[in-house]
Amino acid sequence: MLDTANLVVNRPAAEAGLAMLEAGGDFADGVIAHEGNWLGGETFVSFDRRAVALLLELGESAVVL
Repeated sequence: MLDTANLVVNRPAAEAGLAMLEAGGDFADGVIAHEGNWLGGETFVSFDRRAVALLLELGESAVVL
């Protein structure tokens, strides 16, 4: 889907979502973390302990509230 010529995709965001999915997490959490970082956020903050743990494993800055 990422290589479809007639489809516009934010490739870095989609790849971040896929990396999170491959790590056992949710695609959306990967995209949200990526977009937050792109918009200038430094740390992903969530109540979701598993999402935070997976992002930390992927080298992202993340904190559980």
